[in-house]
Amino acid sequence: MKDLNNDFFYDIELDEGNRICSVFWADARSRAACEEFGDVISFDTTYLTNKYEMPFAPFVGVNHHGHSILLGCGLLSFEDTSSFVWLFESWMRCMGNKAPDGIITYQCRAMANAIKEVFPNSRHRWCLWHIMKKVPKKFNGCKEYVNIKSDLNALIYDRGCPTEFENGWSDLVSTYGLEDNEWLFSLYEERHKWVPYYLRNDFWAGMSTTQRSEGMNAFFDGFINSSTSLQQFVVQYDNALKVKAQKEVQVDFSSLNTTIGYGSQSPIERQFQLEYTHEKFEEVQKEFRSRMNCFIKETVADDFFNIYTIKEEHMWEGKCSNKFYKVHFDPMTKNATCSCLLFEFKGILCRHSLLVFGQEDVYSVPVKYILKQWSKNIHRRHTLIRASYSNINQQPTMQRYQMLCKQFNEIEEVACESEGSSKELIKELELLREKFGCSSSMRNNIISDGGELRYDKPESVTIQESSCARDDVLVRSPVQVKRKGRPCTNRLKSTLEKKTSQRKRTSKKRTATPCVEDSENALQDVTKPPDFAPIGSQSFQSYQLSQESQIAVSGFMSLLNAIHKNYDENIR
Repeated sequence: MKDLNNDFFYDIELDEGNRICSVFWADARSRAACEEFGDVISFDTTYLTNKYEMPFAPFVGVNHHGHSILLGCGLLSFEDTSSFVWLFESWMRCMGNKAPDGIITYQCRAMANAIKEVFPNSRHRWCLWHIMKKVPKKFNGCKEYVNIKSDLNALIYDRGCPTEFENGWSDLVSTYGLEDNEWLFSLYEERHKWVPYYLRNDFWAGMSTTQRSEGMNAFFDGFINSSTSLQQFVVQYDNALKVKAQKEVQVDFSSLNTTIGYGSQSPIERQFQLEYTHEKFEEVQKEFRSRMNCFIKETVADDFFNIYTIKEEHMWEGKCSNKFYKVHFDPMTKNATCSCLLFEFKGILCRHSLLVFGQEDVYSVPVKYILKQWSKNIHRRHTLIRASYSNINQQPTMQRYQMLCKQFNEIEEVACESEGSSKELIKELELLREKFGCSSSMRNNIISDGGELRYDKPESVTIQESSCARDDVLVRSPVQVKRKGRPCTNRLKSTLEKKTSQRKRTSKKRTATPCVEDSENALQDVTKPPDFAPIGSQSFQSYQLSQESQIAVSGFMSLLNAIHKNYDENIR
């Protein structure tokens, strides 16, 4: 993969016996995409995709269509702190030492320790779905389980401020006598990592769960399975990314060349229609439609803001319920801040702010409310990067990009010889930037290298690279991982279930270990013509030769595998 593209990044950790412990890799396109979409990532290790049962650990972000985008992945032998530290440090080196602003994981002490060590300034939140999934297990034995679950859901999803949540939590614990419940106590201590309202002040691209990581796992199901070897894994991973890239090209084309109709006569809606991708514009339209359930109940004007009280009608557990929100509107700057914090959390203007904009006769929202992350009018650099799966012949833009990069690199190599030449080149480049309308926001720490990426900070030599440089070192396959989880069940089985299981085991044994007599019959059957070929025809001769060659190859491979197996056992 490195030979196909110089910017393919990989790192392999070996143990003392040169067995693979952990692997991390990212292709050139993923590395470039991380510059724009690596601010918030989802990380999950619950997916097994190979015959060694090594957990698949993808780093997943959100692109401008609101779709999941892969920003590198790893395979781990151990799910402990040191393994996660190694993986996160590899990801940091790959991405130019740029840590994510936020990372979402499930509850895992080893992950939390590694994040605190490698990403000390990153916000870390827990997957809300994984926490709520444990509620039945924790309270199923209680008589008041149904009421506890209902009150807990209302407490988490239907509280408008931290004070309401904390008072409601105290009432919940005292009402049902849960003061000694250690699980609830630990959750409350870490409430800033999972309770929605504590996290809505920061941008999370709308993510509160690791669902995107699990969705990426489901995407790879069509390419890899539990019997996939590491070598096959990398190849199939590349094929999967090719499909993902093709789909992104299709939705890019659709957003630029087709139009979604207006749902209202609002000029603000048309403003978002011109700027946002189809998927994100549909989210904006949903907020416009939901304005019909919102009503202005009170308006208070002070020296700086007009404060609106908005009542919203909605259904909760089959009953009509009203919720109230506060919107602070600045008449000078046209900025609006809503207590629901939808824009801060998701990057989409809420229905309450849109209602106030209409009341204040605002016909064009400030630029701050149109995020570049959701824009369809920005040329994304990762779409120009050559990857091993890219079909360059069908992408003239990519060809021109690589041609220009080579020209610039030749000038760089000459100009860098002296400080005066470097300064003169920088001035000329600044003039070119102004001529072609390049903004300062497009600058980052990536330098193009013949259509491939190169980072300012040199990459450290990986363990595999230094090991493979020596001809006398053999990198050995990883051991099968002993996974954490539920042990095998000893429950009683019905007679029908026992017979079905026994049949499956018997059929597997027959398939896996054919007897000698069956093998001889198989060899004799080769000499018989297939049903579709007349006896004595040329097609039958070619068929016979192909079958004999297959038997010869399989026999040789079986012999080779047996020798390799004996060699491994002798080494042990």
